[in-house]
Amino acid sequence: MVMEQRLLADAQFLLLGSQTHPRLLSSPHSALQPLLPLITSPGASLPTLSSLLKTLTLQLQCTTTTHLPRIVLALLSALSDHHPDLRREISLAVRAFALRLLPFSPSSSFAHSLAILFKDADTSSDVTDEPTFLSICFRPCKASLRRWLLQNVDKFCVRPSVLIAVLLGFTKDPYPLTRKAALDGLVWLSDKFVAVEDQSLLQCCYFSAAELLFDAEDSVRCSAVRTVSEWGLLLVESNQDKCKIDWSDALFVQLCSMVRDMSMKVRTEAFDALAKVPMVSQNVLLLTLTKKATSATKEITFPGRYAAKICKLPASAAAFAFIHGLEDEFFEVRRSACCALRTFAIAYGDFACEAVNLLMDMLNDDSVVVRLLALETMHHMAMYDCLKVQEGHLHMLLGALADDSTLIRSAAMKILQLIRLHKLAMFKLCFEGLVRNLELYPQDEADLLSVLLNIGQNHGWFVAHLIQENTEKIEPSVGGRLGFESARIVALLVLAISAPVSIERGICSIPLRMYSYAVTLLGRISDALIGTLNQNDLLSHLSRCSRFSCVSSSEFFRGEESAVPLVKSDTSLYPKNDGIHGSCSQRLLELERAVHPIANYPLKMHDEMESSMGNILQKIHSLWPLIRCGFADEATRTLRSWKKQLKTFTCISSEPTAELVFVLQYLRMIKLLGRVWIRCMFPLKPCFGVRKLEVLFRKLERSLKEMKYRFLGFSSEQELHILELILVTLILKLSNVKACCPSTNLKEISSVVTHVEHLVGGRSVELSSFVIELQKILREIGPSTAVLENALLLQKSLEYYTLRQFMFSGMLVHVVAKLDVYNNYENPLHYVLGLPVGIPIEITLRNISRESRMWLKMTFKETLAQFVYLDLHGPSGGDERRQFTFVAPFYGPPKARSFLLKISIGMECSSEPPYRSNVCGGPKHELINISGDSEVFLARVGG
Repeated sequence: MVMEQRLLADAQFLLLGSQTHPRLLSSPHSALQPLLPLITSPGASLPTLSSLLKTLTLQLQCTTTTHLPRIVLALLSALSDHHPDLRREISLAVRAFALRLLPFSPSSSFAHSLAILFKDADTSSDVTDEPTFLSICFRPCKASLRRWLLQNVDKFCVRPSVLIAVLLGFTKDPYPLTRKAALDGLVWLSDKFVAVEDQSLLQCCYFSAAELLFDAEDSVRCSAVRTVSEWGLLLVESNQDKCKIDWSDALFVQLCSMVRDMSMKVRTEAFDALAKVPMVSQNVLLLTLTKKATSATKEITFPGRYAAKICKLPASAAAFAFIHGLEDEFFEVRRSACCALRTFAIAYGDFACEAVNLLMDMLNDDSVVVRLLALETMHHMAMYDCLKVQEGHLHMLLGALADDSTLIRSAAMKILQLIRLHKLAMFKLCFEGLVRNLELYPQDEADLLSVLLNIGQNHGWFVAHLIQENTEKIEPSVGGRLGFESARIVALLVLAISAPVSIERGICSIPLRMYSYAVTLLGRISDALIGTLNQNDLLSHLSRCSRFSCVSSSEFFRGEESAVPLVKSDTSLYPKNDGIHGSCSQRLLELERAVHPIANYPLKMHDEMESSMGNILQKIHSLWPLIRCGFADEATRTLRSWKKQLKTFTCISSEPTAELVFVLQYLRMIKLLGRVWIRCMFPLKPCFGVRKLEVLFRKLERSLKEMKYRFLGFSSEQELHILELILVTLILKLSNVKACCPSTNLKEISSVVTHVEHLVGGRSVELSSFVIELQKILREIGPSTAVLENALLLQKSLEYYTLRQFMFSGMLVHVVAKLDVYNNYENPLHYVLGLPVGIPIEITLRNISRESRMWLKMTFKETLAQFVYLDLHGPSGGDERRQFTFVAPFYGPPKARSFLLKISIGMECSSEPPYRSNVCGGPKHELINISGDSEVFLARVGG
């Protein structure tokens, strides 16, 4: 306390006693430096701090020197940061000081004042408004102050239109740091523009930034690349159909022209920006992998900058772009180029095939980091089934298995367990390479055996053929000893037990003694399956398979798939303890699920599943421009690869998470919407007939309704997202009159719009431009308007629709039911002709409230259906899980010796309009099926 009083007294003497004190004049910083520990000390008393604040405030009011305000303001800023209780009083004092300085030329003291006021928005409104900002901008001041002002444009209350004009003006500033700050301000401002209709404004910002791509300063060019990227994306998004592709190509080529820049940072920034380009013409994209452009391509030009004074951008500027990036001397550029390359490889198959050649060349690089980067990129492509490996490529991958680096060998193994080999010769070559690795690096045995198990389950027919050729090598010697010290014998045995078996038929395609021999390797194989299957369960599996019947490979694989889908693991390429924790075959996973609950499975797989779903949801909205422009096939291929990736996680648990089920349903819905969009918006394209279109509409509407009613826990934004998709579907359906009833469809559109308005009302959720335009059109449509005119008016609103990113904001709940009927063809239920038959069913309901209206639907010959209402107030259990046995009466069984009945559970959608009369006592509203169909076999008593 004594020290506090002494420091305070010294400060008061220096600041208030005499402003011409020699210590202040000679070295003001060192004179006031002792006050900083007092301010930052957590134990400083409030009276002392208040007295210090009063002293600094008085000094700020009466100072006549030019050097003291900056020091006093720095102390006040520290005081505000460390003692928020005093922030209000500090802001008021600084605000008064700033208003005194405002009529004069801006100084560094004024900038320091604003920096303090930015911390308290309530006291800074009259010094951060638009007139103040403009007056500071256009007064003579130091370049550092202008730069600071532009770096903090987000703190001022300025209209975007005014701010754009100011920032564009400062891009011509003679000082490079000021130009950079102006470009960074444009990048920040681009995030504020969701939908801009003024093409001239977008093009002005885009071309102004493109001019600075050839600035003399590296930092300015870096900022220019980011600005061109962000405003170019806005320009692409604001255009329609063919113009969208043209502008996207122009942006792509413009960014490609910067990958040869002299600055490493600029090249890295260019490749980072290339990865964000949503679409590009395939002929332009393939140019990036070639050294020369064709004569036809050379004639193609785009709007942009090829040099400081050349305003036409030739397509040939993209030539050799990725080759430059992958061969760059700096690792940062190579890494960025690889990320951009794999982004396009996933979307464009021809590009992926050519890109593999470049990545394989990188495996010859002397740098371990570069080789690892190439393998990581190929692994990412293999995850999306985009890595097409030829025999020459396989030699390179197998060569990586002999690398001295453990990380390189581990990365190569990860790729080998994902790829598909289409020739027996390639499969044998791969096997020989793995055996050679096992001989060279015995420490990799666990990882290598895991790879062999994965490769075997993917190539069942090849495994059977290889084992048949090498059976004699696996047999015991004359003395009865098994030669399992040989790496080849161990690899053959592990490969043998990985071959698919048919548990239902009790057959396999390899000699049964192989399973018995494999028991001697139980501990070594268990190490390869650690975290997936324990040793006891593996032994049970081997013992069970050894009692199967062995058939020829041709008989075993007749009518069956020759490979089991692989569980793709999107883990980091740097495995824990340099190990490969590959997936086990599907039958082993089924065995594990029968013994252990899902809680025993590695949490890593769950994290990978969430990561995969998040990545897909971030990228899926970028496919919409492809669909809008009529490239549904490209979008479908990408959706199919994503679906295949997520499907692999369904084998982890018998009950997938609600989020996983929803994302799979969402992908299917987008695929259906893309096919419908092509047929309705591009009627001249060769497509399918009206009948098939009606089927697609039914599937699409059912998919959307299942998303709407079978998942609980949506936020307002998520529910609005689904309702907009329903509106798009209804408008498309109305545009094809043969596929709908126009009057009914129009009522449904009005009903959904009303629902949207009710959802948004009173909440902080903004309507999209699509819904706003649709509201206007619905007000214009009158009862006398022709059907065709209605369809054309509503179809116009689709020009404003953009698929937004769907983001999970909470936990979803999946509404699902399960039916168990203990009955089969050999043990049917018996009935007496003319009397109703009772069908005992064990029903399990999940996440269904008692107020829900549930119906049991019994269907005979796909057309005749009977409904039985399920009263949920009787059965015990909570909403989360309710299980009970119910005897369902089926009336009027047919006059047949036996028949098949299909049973399912549906949930009545009470919010939907009535669709049928209640003559038979069935549901009044549409049913959403929440269970699979269960089959019941019935036979008449007495035949």
